[in-house]
Amino acid sequence: MGLFDKKFSLKHIAIAGFACIGLFAVSYGVIEATNQTSFCGTTCHEMDPMYKTWQTSNHKVIECADCHEKPGLVGTVESKWKGTKELVLHVTGNVPDPIKLQNTNEVNCYVCHQDKIKERELALERKDPHTERHFQEGMNCVSCHSGIVHDEMKNKVLPSRDRCYTCHLDAMSSLVRRD
Repeated sequence: MGLFDKKFSLKHIAIAGFACIGLFAVSYGVIEATNQTSFCGTTCHEMDPMYKTWQTSNHKVIECADCHEKPGLVGTVESKWKGTKELVLHVTGNVPDPIKLQNTNEVNCYVCHQDKIKERELALERKDPHTERHFQEGMNCVSCHSGIVHDEMKNKVLPSRDRCYTCHLDAMSSLVRRD
């Protein structure tokens, strides 16, 4: 009699069910634990500089995962897969500079700042650069706000209008007052 010839009993089904529930509970616990900023800041010494600048930033009430993990199940799976690869680098001692590794396109500013995309006419009237046009051109928040949260010098200040010159030199130079 082969293995597949046996009928599964209620006992086997119950054991498999409890194993699945246990695996789900452990997975959920690991996901929740690794979503906590305290995990990021205390587990890996290479994250110390980012953890310290986060603690002094205006974003110190926001968990790392809220900014660095895409929303939804796909985002969670991608983030945990990336975290697993980073854990291997940590354990093997092959950790590159995390700041250089960070993909700034993966920062989710819109979760909290969705009000920042303004109508073009209203934004132009208020000289507010947060228009949909910038985002349609492939820019994101960190295109102008690079270093926010993880750079002590940029943590407490908004970028100056000088940042705009990098793309709008011609247009902005005509706005400069000539005395």
